[in-house]
Amino acid sequence: MSALRIWKFLTSRTILGVVAVVLNPANAVAELSFSPCSLTGTDGNGNLHAECATWRRPLDLDKPDGEQIELFVTKLKSTSTKPASDAFTLINGGPGGSSIDLLIQFSPALNTIARERDIVVLDQRGTGRSSRLTCDGIADDPESYNAEEVIERVNACLDQLPHDPRFFTTSVAVHDLDALRAALGYQQLSIYGVSYGTRVALHYMRVYPQRTRAVVVDGVVPPPAVLGAQIAIHSQNALDQVVKRCTEDSACRQKFSDVAASFSIVADRLRESAIPLELAHPVTGEHTTLDLSYDHLITWVRFSLYAPETTALIPVTLSEAAYQRNYLPIASNALRMLHNVSTAMAYGMHNAVVCTEDAPFYSGQQIDFAHLESTYIGRDMYDTLKAMCSAWPQGIRDADMKITIESDVPTLILSGEYDPITPPAWGEAILPGLSNVRHVVAPGQGHGTLARGCMPQLIDHFIQTPDPVNLDTQCIANLKPFPFFLDLLGPKP
Repeated sequence: MSALRIWKFLTSRTILGVVAVVLNPANAVAELSFSPCSLTGTDGNGNLHAECATWRRPLDLDKPDGEQIELFVTKLKSTSTKPASDAFTLINGGPGGSSIDLLIQFSPALNTIARERDIVVLDQRGTGRSSRLTCDGIADDPESYNAEEVIERVNACLDQLPHDPRFFTTSVAVHDLDALRAALGYQQLSIYGVSYGTRVALHYMRVYPQRTRAVVVDGVVPPPAVLGAQIAIHSQNALDQVVKRCTEDSACRQKFSDVAASFSIVADRLRESAIPLELAHPVTGEHTTLDLSYDHLITWVRFSLYAPETTALIPVTLSEAAYQRNYLPIASNALRMLHNVSTAMAYGMHNAVVCTEDAPFYSGQQIDFAHLESTYIGRDMYDTLKAMCSAWPQGIRDADMKITIESDVPTLILSGEYDPITPPAWGEAILPGLSNVRHVVAPGQGHGTLARGCMPQLIDHFIQTPDPVNLDTQCIANLKPFPFFLDLLGPKP
């Protein structure tokens, strides 16, 4: 089992500031002083001028005078002379992704929100610039799956961590978020969460309902959901949709008569033996040698399914590899995806969450292993996660975390029609407990819809007036799948 699979389930960025003294966590109020800053994402992309501060919080909230960690906060001040009493915040997915990186990436789509209210974003503890928990060597590439080797690597990771990972879970993070709200004097928060960030947003809404003005959850992870086996099954369903859509599209069908057959040809070759390649690294430009393996194929397919633009390349890329033996597009994209994930994700924080909030519930799941093994990813991802979490200490988890959420807080649920990891059915799953809610499925879209078509305007309208029932969503009818590429130059004109 290569480490490409170890992290495949990661659902898929000189700071100035004055550190203040943290008071009793029951009050959780501390002063922060912001200074101008210029931020670039951890992947080196983007640039955002904002205000930043570092903030000290107890590692263990029950020991306010004990070990402290530094958290990083960014603020975009409202352009209004009388900003709203609530602040808007974003929570990234992963788990392990930086919320501030998410802000840097999508800040242009949030300009209208900043006209009325401040945008305040906290890198969740363990991610980004907030006492990041990451491990050298955790993504090294062993030749085959071996549970003992995975556990050995996990133990080496634990030895490298600067802090006890038991205090880097969702249950702790929501208290950090509310302490920040109180410290900055906001009456409430309006929250956008994507992917794993929806788990944090929904749990904050559960723990602090009076402090939650409105919630947008994009690519929902329902509280009772257990991440593991479903990832491979959902991804297979999304790949099957690509095959079906190509068959129903006359131009795609004529050009690529059988996408599933192309995949099988490439998969069989790579399962038999890796293919040696030489290419320029797609990120660094350096000359790179690569033994292209089946794991690289999985990596490329899985993450291509996340966005409609990359999904549109799947038929032609598989055809090139199957019939022209041109493997460079798969190799180049797999290397780029590997680089992006390893740069963006904090593996230690990721493990702290999933080994506390998901893996302990595996024994209660009804898993169809025959179905799991029939997917293109297979069951190795599930087995790897079990092995990793058998050696990872479980952290703090609230007793009600995995219970279906019940709330009357205005909530907007967003789903991508072809989301390969958090499908629309997961958005539907949380509807029964919410009394003030709307579920919007974005046609033709994948995982995360924040910047798609009219979605920024839709979110802005909801945040301005949190009335999900009367929200005008007609504009989403203009969203469509990206047309399939008929060659490597692009789709049909």
